[in-house]
Amino acid sequence: MSNGKRSPWRAMALVSTISSYVVGGTVGGVFLGLWLGDQFGFKPFFLVFFLLLGLGMGFYGVYKTVQPFLGDGKE
Repeated sequence: MSNGKRSPWRAMALVSTISSYVVGGTVGGVFLGLWLGDQFGFKPFFLVFFLLLGLGMGFYGVYKTVQPFLGDGKE
């Protein structure tokens, strides 16, 4: 489909990929932080640390996914 039209299915796939990175990283970080906090007794520290790590990884994944659409002039 290189006739200039943008596919709504492609846009929906991009949005679902972006949301799954952010939600998956956040939820994964929270569950891992809670579990490790229960195992080692540092619940607040592990929860905050892995929540921030999951958010960071999610937004890094979003950046890498959206990077081809940014048109940074490398092509």
